[in-house]
Amino acid sequence: MKWEEICNMMSQAWLHCKYSWKIWLFSLPVFITASFVMTSCLTNFFNFSNSRLINADISSNTQLFFLPILFASIMIPIVLKNTVKELLNRLRKENNLQIILGVTPEYLAVLTGVELAIASTVGTICGAILSTPFAQVFYNFLVRTQGTQEFPPMTIHFSFQAFIITLCLITLVTFYSGYIRSRRHFYKIQKNIETITTKKNDRFYVLKVIVIVLLNLVIVTYFLSRSPESMGMTNFGMLSTLLIFIEIIAVALLINVCGKTSLRVFSNVFHKLSNRCNLSLLNLATYTVNEHDDIFKRIYIPVAMINIFVSGFSSLLIDLPDGGDAGTRTANMVVFLSAPILMTLANTICMMLLLQERETGEIKQLFILGLKPLDIYLKKELEIMIYSITTLVISLMSNFVVSFMFVRITRLFNKNMVWLDIWLPSLLLSIAIFVLMSIVAMIKVSKTKWDILAFNSDIDD
Repeated sequence: MKWEEICNMMSQAWLHCKYSWKIWLFSLPVFITASFVMTSCLTNFFNFSNSRLINADISSNTQLFFLPILFASIMIPIVLKNTVKELLNRLRKENNLQIILGVTPEYLAVLTGVELAIASTVGTICGAILSTPFAQVFYNFLVRTQGTQEFPPMTIHFSFQAFIITLCLITLVTFYSGYIRSRRHFYKIQKNIETITTKKNDRFYVLKVIVIVLLNLVIVTYFLSRSPESMGMTNFGMLSTLLIFIEIIAVALLINVCGKTSLRVFSNVFHKLSNRCNLSLLNLATYTVNEHDDIFKRIYIPVAMINIFVSGFSSLLIDLPDGGDAGTRTANMVVFLSAPILMTLANTICMMLLLQERETGEIKQLFILGLKPLDIYLKKELEIMIYSITTLVISLMSNFVVSFMFVRITRLFNKNMVWLDIWLPSLLLSIAIFVLMSIVAMIKVSKTKWDILAFNSDIDD
């Protein structure tokens, strides 16, 4: 590709970003959060490593600064996949027109990657600005919980190295993810432009499920085959912790693959209930859930996955012995769980912003059909209830596998596992997402109602 072509592509990408700036603006929460986590951790790392107060005995503590990045990286591929897919859906008409006019999928994919890179650059700069004061807060938290012997008090300054590394990593990962996923999408459109809007089943779905289920069975079987007598208590404890961590990731992958199938099962149950009890709003809600199951995939499945992390690691850090004092356990909880929780929250905000146009159009259609605001709100509540119940049941069933592994470990250490640590986080997170989405639905219904009233009054005038 010649230099002139590259300049033209960059210019076209910039003009397209300016034209569709609202859509790209909605993707910023994901990039801001990723930059916020990475820049905060790397800033602390460079300040800690370059300080004269650090000796060889405590230099290994720098690993605590990389753990949030590691755990955030587990959620980043899923969040980026959701973001790219929804952005492509929002820009579908423009992209389809360009393909019909002869633009190659390869060119469009590169263009989409560049546009995502521009958005990620803006988000990275915003996240870096926010992270500078928080890096000091995070370090002070480690000083209070771990002690001054492990983390000497110091002033954390802005690190240009941390900013450049974060900017390069996020921009490159975003460009690559946008290019790969959009390239596949555009080639499918070019192959059969007439059936672009039809849903296609995943040909490898059954194979994926079988492979991931076998992976979970292998992990659990290997875990059961190990014992402290054959390995020693210390080695067994380290291996058990590693296997639980891998099992949590494997269960999260299973949720990501089977989530929509589970939603259809629960939706069919509620559909039969609505027919038997003659509940028209519930029947309408189940139809909408089946029609727009991508909402569950984009918003609720990441919440179910984070449920496993919260439940699993709360038990791993609280119930198991030799976990340190209360301050150390609290610090470990924050270090392990804060980053994936922030990424999930950013994903929820991003998806709600990107999906709001579709949901607003649906609400307007229901108003035009004569439904009252209360009926529309109840219908949205029933949809959210189906999503939340499915999320809760998936989380509890997945937690059963993790809790089964914890029971064996705690019994070997002559301790009783606190079951509340396993089940309560899933319940609280499901309630939290239900309340959050209910408030958002109430605001959308009210806003749409006033918009329609204002439009009708303008027509009368």
